[in-house]
Amino acid sequence: MTETPYTDDDLRTEAGLALSALVHLPTVEEIATSLRDSYVPHLHADGDQTTWGDLLDHDGLTEAARQIHELMIPAAPVGEWAVRLGADGLEPSTEHAIALDAGTRPIARIHFAFEPDMPKEMRISFVEGVGAEIHRALDGEETEPEDGDSDSDVFDLISDIASRLRDATDSGEYQAVGLIYELANWHKTVAEARAELAEIRFRHV
Repeated sequence: MTETPYTDDDLRTEAGLALSALVHLPTVEEIATSLRDSYVPHLHADGDQTTWGDLLDHDGLTEAARQIHELMIPAAPVGEWAVRLGADGLEPSTEHAIALDAGTRPIARIHFAFEPDMPKEMRISFVEGVGAEIHRALDGEETEPEDGDSDSDVFDLISDIASRLRDATDSGEYQAVGLIYELANWHKTVAEARAELAEIRFRHV
């Protein structure tokens, strides 16, 4: 029983609503004014200091600002997501996303948020593993357990691996992530995975 009549989830929901309510959609003119001295993203990523104002005249800036304004109008209200990610100590990734298309239009998009200290290799393995499972499901492929391993055996072992990963900071975590992927995709039996896990050494475990 909590000491208050509201829950932590209630607080996060209301924080998300309050954050979304603060959003002010700027006018085309306001966007154009700000755009003039802003770096062009794809050029700036390579170290170039070129601004939109360097590339475009007044009419060009206005047209670019109009297109930006149109993109902002249907923007999804993700204030609550942002609050929950922050409360969990996660950072959204701008490098990882999975898009599912139906012909010429997207029907789903998965974005990822990670613990700040999670290594790049682990992030890539996680995203690739999720993507592989999605494609396998969409293609109608079925995975079968080997040697009579039950679902409970698999998930118990995954839980054991994950609990050790939380405190691991050395190279053992990379090997363990690969082991999770192989186990989840039935590339190893439970017995094989347990034997390999026993050989992995985690510095803080």
